[in-house]
Amino acid sequence: MRSAILVTAIYACCYLIGANSALAAPSEGTSDKVFVGYVAGMPKDINYSLYTHLCHAFVVAEKDGSLVAREQVPNHELTRDAHNAGVKVLVSLGGWGWDENFAAMSLDPQAEDRYVTAVMAIVDEYDYDGIDLDWEYPDTNIEIVGFERLTRRFRKLLDELGNSKNSPMLLTMAAAAHPTTLEWLSNEFLLETMDWVNIMTYDYVGGWASFAGHHSPLFASAKLPSDSILSTELTMKYLLEERGLPAERLALGIPLYGCVFAVGEPYVSTARAPKPSRPSVNYNQIDPLLKEQNWTRIWDDETKNPWLLAPDRSEIICYDDSESIAIKIEWAMKQGFRGIFFWQIAADRMPDGRNPLQESAHEKFFQKAP
Repeated sequence: MRSAILVTAIYACCYLIGANSALAAPSEGTSDKVFVGYVAGMPKDINYSLYTHLCHAFVVAEKDGSLVAREQVPNHELTRDAHNAGVKVLVSLGGWGWDENFAAMSLDPQAEDRYVTAVMAIVDEYDYDGIDLDWEYPDTNIEIVGFERLTRRFRKLLDELGNSKNSPMLLTMAAAAHPTTLEWLSNEFLLETMDWVNIMTYDYVGGWASFAGHHSPLFASAKLPSDSILSTELTMKYLLEERGLPAERLALGIPLYGCVFAVGEPYVSTARAPKPSRPSVNYNQIDPLLKEQNWTRIWDDETKNPWLLAPDRSEIICYDDSESIAIKIEWAMKQGFRGIFFWQIAADRMPDGRNPLQESAHEKFFQKAP
């Protein structure tokens, strides 16, 4: 371990001495609002008119920096069709569960070089408009050094590629919603490298929690355990007020899925509850429960979110619908955030081809002030 730390320190110093002076500020100003959707794989029939940007998830790699072959990522068809519709597309790197591979690459200069070269080749060949980093999460002294170095390398190379193409290239990241993880990311680093940061304001609770809380609350509930008081508002205010980050560099995350608990009401203990029938469920699976299977919608006026209760009270689902999303967007717009993003865009795709949550969100987000 000691030798690995020494290699990391030497490599970081050598690289930064040569590259830091060449870094440019993020390439695309800070005023244009963004409406971003994450594309998982290659969903069919994307309604490109909804988005300003898409993030194509995910390109993943082995610990030696070699990319793992995946059939649908990268994809010429996606970038071509999106560009024809005036939508920019970023390729997303990593995703949940790949943090160990990122960490291993950061300790091996050859692996990192191999990875950076391969990713930049994809960006160029497949005509992506930039990179979205999804390292979940760099949260040790060693990992943050590697993450910052990797990010600065991508920033420099993207700017060079953008200059050669006469088209600015973007660099964003998906960041945690918990302040104890966010605090590893310095303001200086984020403002230097990122066009904006997608804050994943969801998964505040899940199957690991000891109680049935809401996984994407706008506001915290007074019913939460004292050691679990988290919410979208608290996360974003931490970044704005405690950290002093500019609102125009932040995008608010909205999930298109819900979490399932095998209990009969919100906020009760799950310690003795059985496992739910499934840990999560997409909105296009939630909608039939409400309309066809007599599940009951319960509005949580503290958090500004709905719940869905099974007829036999065996399960309850926390989720977002058009009403809660409209409230979130109105709140986000008042804060002056750069925009919003959705994970993932196929999750509210209905049999008739509509995306009701994203469509209503788009209307709310782009509505003209009276």
